[in-house]
Amino acid sequence: MPHIKLEHTEFVETRLIVSVFKQLRSILIENAGVKEEYCKCKAVHIPIYAIGNNESGHFYHLEISFLKGRSEDIKQKIGQFSLETIKEYFSNKNGEIPIQLSVEIREMNPEYYFTTNSL
Repeated sequence: MPHIKLEHTEFVETRLIVSVFKQLRSILIENAGVKEEYCKCKAVHIPIYAIGNNESGHFYHLEISFLKGRSEDIKQKIGQFSLETIKEYFSNKNGEIPIQLSVEIREMNPEYYFTTNSL
């Protein structure tokens, strides 16, 4: 269990996304004590989108979902470290095209999460 989903509008090479996922898993292992083998990572390229009324620019939105029960401090650390990670990989280096980066931490109710894994 946790689920890591990266939605992005810009084309990104697979090897770069694999590196991002590796770093994000490390953040979760170090700060939330999750087991790496249970981390589910996926990237979703969004070819059709708009940001406000503007069709230029790109966004990267990271959603991390895990079972509730972690402290506010842990959730804050995961959110901040994850935002720094996607900044490192996806910030607009040349400043030509605006890029928005965001991270959302979601807590799931264990009563309504069903899996074959032994959590």
